[in-house]
Amino acid sequence: MRHSVLSLLLGAVSLITSTGVTGLEFTVSLEQDGKAVDASKLQFVKIPPLRHRRRGHRNATVTASPHENAKRGNNDISYSDNWCGASSRSNDADPIRNVFGYFTVPDLKLRPNIPPPQFAAAWIGIDGAKCNQTLLQAGVTTVVNSNGGQSASAWWEWYPGAAYSIANLPVKPGDWMSVNITAHDATSGRIIVTNAQRGYSMTLNLTSGPKLCRWDVEWILEDFYEAETNKQVPFASFQDLWFLDTEATTVRGKNIGIDGAAMVHLMNPQGKVLCQAEKYDDANFVITSH
Repeated sequence: MRHSVLSLLLGAVSLITSTGVTGLEFTVSLEQDGKAVDASKLQFVKIPPLRHRRRGHRNATVTASPHENAKRGNNDISYSDNWCGASSRSNDADPIRNVFGYFTVPDLKLRPNIPPPQFAAAWIGIDGAKCNQTLLQAGVTTVVNSNGGQSASAWWEWYPGAAYSIANLPVKPGDWMSVNITAHDATSGRIIVTNAQRGYSMTLNLTSGPKLCRWDVEWILEDFYEAETNKQVPFASFQDLWFLDTEATTVRGKNIGIDGAAMVHLMNPQGKVLCQAEKYDDANFVITSH
């Protein structure tokens, strides 16, 4: 499955446009159905960094049952105020090089007794957990309005330097996406965002970014915090969301995918679990709404 999508990235050299922000600089190229197209059709709308870093849960003292322990194998369960998914870790001696995965654009429905609009964001990234001061990530956010209508948009962020919504990159709820992030070193990298169903693939080459630790990798569905208010957005209910063909590698070539990763459940301040991550096998897992 991965190779068929990555074949979109082969062929003619992509057309390049470039822009920059203070410190962080990037160039962008775009392909459709494997052919280079004009990247200037994309619009990068600068938004405040959205504080996607993981927040632990102060009441997370839940004890798993023997059945749950048997089911999760060698995967720890942890709880967060804002993350739901899988998080793996390396170390200074062998830092993260790359992280990859497929996932579906969140397909939402209104959660009862919560004022609309409601949101959910799915993404893949490097750092943001143990290394909480920086995070390189890309993903999609879906919003559902009072009438049940949905809209989705792709975005990328190198926290705390800059975050951008990507206008005119087609995404719809339920589309299969992939994100492939490579950290060339602590301050430069590459992000490839592909919509497998619609044949679009965008490549960003980034330099002079905030210094990464390269300790953590994540595959996450999030109830994110707004930058302006530091409050969480209303979190929608959603169809089961799968992350498939997940993998992450270190500089020395070690695979540190979801085998042994912490499976993170999202718990609200009242102690209710709103979404749960469950490993299917060593490369695939599902996130379910509660």
